[in-house]
Amino acid sequence: MNATPDSRHASDPPPAAAPGDVEQVRRGAAKSVRLLVALSGGSEDAALVRTAHRLAERDDVRWRAIHVDNGRDDAERRLVLEKDFAMVHRLGGETRVLQGQDRAAELHDYAREHRIATLLVGCSRPSGWRVWRRTLAEQLLRRGGTFDLMVVAEARQRSRFRPRHVWQPLRLREPVVALLSVLGALVVAWGLESWLELANLSLVFLAAVLASATLAGTRAAMLSAGLGFLAFNFFFTQPRFSLAIVEHGQLLTVVFFLLVAVVVGQLAGSGRRRLLALRSSREQTYRLLTYARALSAATDRDQVGDIGVTSLERWLGVPVVLLDRDEKGVDLTIRHAAPPGMTLDAGALTAAGWSWQHRQPSGRGTENLPDQQWRLLPLVEQGRVLGIVGLKLAVRETPPGPDQEALIEALSSQLTMALERTRLVSDLGTARLSEENERLRSALLSSVSHDLRTPLASIIGSASTLRELEAQLSDEDKHELLDGILSESERLNRYIQNLLDMTRLGHGSLKIERDWISLEDLIESAIKRLGPSLEHVKIERRGIGELPLLFVHPALIEQALVNVIDNAARFSPSGGRVIIAGRLDETDRQLEVRVTDEGPGIPPAQRQAVFDMFFTGGEGDRSRYGSGLGLAICRGMLGAHGGSIAAEPGPAGSGTSIVMRLPLSEREEDAQDDG
Repeated sequence: MNATPDSRHASDPPPAAAPGDVEQVRRGAAKSVRLLVALSGGSEDAALVRTAHRLAERDDVRWRAIHVDNGRDDAERRLVLEKDFAMVHRLGGETRVLQGQDRAAELHDYAREHRIATLLVGCSRPSGWRVWRRTLAEQLLRRGGTFDLMVVAEARQRSRFRPRHVWQPLRLREPVVALLSVLGALVVAWGLESWLELANLSLVFLAAVLASATLAGTRAAMLSAGLGFLAFNFFFTQPRFSLAIVEHGQLLTVVFFLLVAVVVGQLAGSGRRRLLALRSSREQTYRLLTYARALSAATDRDQVGDIGVTSLERWLGVPVVLLDRDEKGVDLTIRHAAPPGMTLDAGALTAAGWSWQHRQPSGRGTENLPDQQWRLLPLVEQGRVLGIVGLKLAVRETPPGPDQEALIEALSSQLTMALERTRLVSDLGTARLSEENERLRSALLSSVSHDLRTPLASIIGSASTLRELEAQLSDEDKHELLDGILSESERLNRYIQNLLDMTRLGHGSLKIERDWISLEDLIESAIKRLGPSLEHVKIERRGIGELPLLFVHPALIEQALVNVIDNAARFSPSGGRVIIAGRLDETDRQLEVRVTDEGPGIPPAQRQAVFDMFFTGGEGDRSRYGSGLGLAICRGMLGAHGGSIAAEPGPAGSGTSIVMRLPLSEREEDAQDDG
């Protein structure tokens, strides 16, 4: 491929600008599209796109691919354009489609309107026998412009006189419609012959041409024009029932009828063809939009795969399967199939393995292993194979046309992007879960570190006293020290077990070992654990002894109470009160524990955030005295029991009330099943 600058058209130089204005213009130009590449749906488009990508990277500018649709593009050319646009998007460019008959004029006006700096066009010659027609580059040169015009030659030059259109065989509908329309026109003209002049009778046959074009297309219109010309000449000109024409006026009438019929038939047929193409495009757009919406609503890989194979099977009418690696990552297995129960033979599985390894399509309709009944399409994104889509095209009587090939390409591309999205979401969720587990583990360690130091200090002190002062100690003192060591060791063992249980809770693998216990016992145990840290406040209990038993994990709920009571005591002034109140909610069958302090309170905007990990707020109840861990741990512990925790303002707007709610169990059996 050779890229050569063909010509540059420059207008008069602009007046000098100030340095600040120049910098502003440069910043504005960097945001707009500066490079434009004109695509035609031909073989030179790939070279154009690659050249535009290299130039855009070199100059660090935005670039856009544009196509002028004149309504004459066939299905094969539209398929090439779909692939070209997909390549443009992969390489970081933009795409645009314009409607118009004069390609050079549309490109020139668009480039001038958007102030394009460089326009790339292909170096193709006019095809067919129209040797007098100028190329696109020559037409743009004649129009001039303020942009650089670059012509990119194909790596493989196509033949000058290669046919551009492939003629389809004549369908039975076309001659039948033409013949019936002419016969109808002949009957009508015969009945109106005595009322109308010869020139007016030709309009009847012209209506037959329009009807043929509308019902069957351009070829039927041309056939109708020819038959109408013969019938009009044979039955209505002098001499009758002969193709000879004696009068010069009748000759002009017949000739002008034929010319008008041909032109009108071409225009009507072209309009019908464009209408059908528009309907097909609208239908395909609707399918793709519905397909994209369904994929976007899918939350996991299984849903995406099921939607993908179901849509392909419904719109293509062939069995479809989606293959992926098994759990060991060795063999390919069918994850989804439509209709259900479809299997692949040994040859198709071999072709699927080849496609997975080489990341290329294989099977029927491809260059690789074309003898297979299935076509295997690898779903590749960023060098990673996400799966293999299998289409059993052998059940079709005819191979897929260009429109269906474009549909297969579009559906496969969207399925690939959806699978990649679910993979990224899954990886992101895993990473977040791992991060949250690590944060929770660190929080749990920090939260109970002071509880671990206290029994360790007691054990070390008692053990060192026994070793150094054994001779001076009485037997009673020794037994007391040993009892203290044993008691603190058991206490330390409980703390360590609680820590392990809470760590498992952070991983989601903790088994809640429930037991019946009263709220009063839990609160009493929590207050004893806090000990000296509550000496500067007064603890008040309200309505605790009359509440029903809880079926919970005692150690976890006790730890939650310790965190909340300790938090309230630390932010209460010396001599203040910490009120622990209990209440039974008969409506929701929940037990409510409310711990109220007389501290500075929590701002309304932070009452939800205080339960987030490591949130300190900076003032109020979550000021520098807190580490941002205790309440977050409480939420996890209560949530594991189906409960909740919330922060509310204290009485009369003073202080803070931490409200904990735990569900009640009717019977012990039900509670055990829930656990």
